Amino acid sequence: MNMPRDRKDFPDTEPASLPIAPGEEHLFAETEPQPLMEVAAAPRRQLDLDSLELAPLEITLYDAMVEIRKEHRVCPQPTRWLEFYRVLEHSGGTEPLPAPPLVGSSGASASLSAKRACFSEQVEWAARNGCLGPAFGVLQSLAPSEWQYA
Repeated sequence: MNMPRDRKDFPDTEPASLPIAPGEEHLFAETEPQPLMEVAAAPRRQLDLDSLELAPLEITLYDAMVEIRKEHRVCPQPTRWLEFYRVLEHSGGTEPLPAPPLVGSSGASASLSAKRACFSEQVEWAARNGCLGPAFGVLQSLAPSEWQYA
C-alpha cells in the first residue's frame, strides 16, 4: 500500500457512545463469558471394517455413454454383446426391447457406425427402463479385447 508523501497522522479514535436513558443501564452491562457445560464423553467403540458396505453408486446414462465410447469403442464383441442383450431381456420390464445386437451375418455386413448406433440405442433403452445398473456392470467387466474399436 502506497502512502502519500504528505501523510498526516490522524488522532486516535474513541468508541462511539450512546446516550443511555435512565433505568436502562442494565441493558449495556459488561459481558461475562458463560462457563462451558460438562459433557460426558461418548464411549468409544471398535469399528468393524468387515461389516461396512458402501451404498451402490447410481449409474447415469452419461456414465454409461462415457464407458461405451472410451478409446473409440464401437460395441462389445458378438458373444459379449449377446450377454449384454440378455441382461436387458431379463431386467428390462414390460417395454418392448430395442433392436437386437448386430451379430452373425447382420454384423458382418453392418458398418461400424450402424453397430455403434444400435449399441447406443440399447444402452439408452436400459437407462429408460431401469436396468442400467446391471447392464453397466456387464460393460465394466469386459476386458479391452472384448470390445470392437473404430
